[in-house]
Amino acid sequence: MGWGGLERNLQRYAHWMQEAGHEIEVNAVPESPLATSVVAANLPLRFIPRQRRYLPVGAASVLKKHLLSNRFDVLWIRDPRDLPLAAWAVRTLNCALIFQQGMQIPTPKNAPWHRMRFAAVTRWVSPLNVLREEALRNTPLKEEQTRVISLALEDEWFDKSGDKINSRKEWGLPNRVPIIGLFGRIDPLKGQADLLRALAEPEANQWHAFIIGQNTPNAAGANHKDELKDLAVALNVADRVHWRPPNEQLAAAYDCCDAYAMCSASETFGMVTIEALARQIPIIGTNTGGTPELLANGRFGKLYEPGNHRQLAQALNSLENWPMPSPSQLKSFRQSKALEEWQQLLRHSRRSAL
Repeated sequence: MGWGGLERNLQRYAHWMQEAGHEIEVNAVPESPLATSVVAANLPLRFIPRQRRYLPVGAASVLKKHLLSNRFDVLWIRDPRDLPLAAWAVRTLNCALIFQQGMQIPTPKNAPWHRMRFAAVTRWVSPLNVLREEALRNTPLKEEQTRVISLALEDEWFDKSGDKINSRKEWGLPNRVPIIGLFGRIDPLKGQADLLRALAEPEANQWHAFIIGQNTPNAAGANHKDELKDLAVALNVADRVHWRPPNEQLAAAYDCCDAYAMCSASETFGMVTIEALARQIPIIGTNTGGTPELLANGRFGKLYEPGNHRQLAQALNSLENWPMPSPSQLKSFRQSKALEEWQQLLRHSRRSAL
C-alpha cells in the first residue's frame, strides 16, 4: 500500500478524534507506510495481516472478537477494499460502521453481495454532494444512510502568516517573476504536461512553474518525471520549471505562488485545492471530478477543460479576473467545523447502532 490521500486523511482524522477525547485505534499492515507514519505520530496501532478482499470470513471473525472484547462503538473505514471485511465483522454487533468516502463510484454495484455490504453501513460520509449523489445512484445505499461532510485542514492552514519573498528564498525560487504551483504525484493523470504546454504559449511566456512531487510509487512503464523534463526542454521552457521533491511542510510552498493549478484528468477531492484556497492563492482547476464543486462552479476559482492547455494559458494572462472566496466561505474546510459535524454524526450513529 502506498502513502496517498486515503492514508494521510485516515491518520489525520484519527489524530483529530484523539484530540477531541475519543479513544482510538488504527489498524494497519506491518511495515506499510500508514503503519510507519502512525508509529511516528505515537497513535495507538494494531497490526493486522493483509486481508483477502473477497469472502474474508476468517479475518472478519477475528475483527468481530476484537471489536466486542474492546467494546468499540464505531468501526471507521476509508478504503472500499475493507468494506467486505467490515460488513461481516459488525453483523450482530452494537458497533456502528462508518465509511468515509474517498473515491468515486463510476459503475453500478447492485449485486446481492453489494446489497449485503452496503446495508451494513450505518453512515456513508461523502466529502462532496456530487460524490454522495453518485453513491446513491450506483449503490444500494439509502438516502438516510448518507451525509456530506467535507474533508478539512487544520485551522492553522488558514492563518496567512508567510510572505512571498521569504518563502521563495526558503525554496530557492526566483523573485520578480509570476509562479504557478502544482504539487503531488508525478503521473500522466495529474496533468503536469498541461502546465508545461501552457507555459510555452504566448499568453503565459512570463510564467514559471513550481512542481513538487515524485513519480507514482510502483507505476509501470517509463519514468514520467524524466518524460516531463524532456518535454520542458522540447518546449523551450525548462529554465522556467522548478522541480522539488515531496515535502510534508507545504504551507510555505503555496506562499511562493501567485497562482495554483489543479490539472488532474479527474480528481475526486483534491486536498491541494483546499490547501491553496486556505493559503489565499488564486486557483485554476479542471472542470471534472470533484474540482468544480470545490471551486463552487467557478465562484472560488477558474475552471478549464482537462487537456486544454491553451485555455489554461489564456487564464494565466488575466489573473486579475480570477475569483477568490472570502474566509467565511471556506469555513467547511476547517478542522473546527469538520469536527463539529463529525461529533454530531458519531453521537447519532452510536444511538442508531444500539
